[in-house]
Amino acid sequence: MDLEARKYHFIKELFSIDRESIIDTLERVLKREKEEHQEVSTDLKNELDSRLESYKNNPNNILDWQDVKNDW
Repeated sequence: MDLEARKYHFIKELFSIDRESIIDTLERVLKREKEEHQEVSTDLKNELDSRLESYKNNPNNILDWQDVKNDW
């Protein structure tokens, strides 16, 4: 059975479920799977690389967390 057929079959099975606890479990599994396989965008990777490089070039150019926290 190909993926599209499996999805269709799964959706049909969902409509026959009459216990909310099963739906809750399926939702948790789907959420966990999405979170585990979430990709970091290229823009974010570039920003992180830039910040890491900046830190490597000048490790003393940092802010104290207490100072930042007090300024907010």
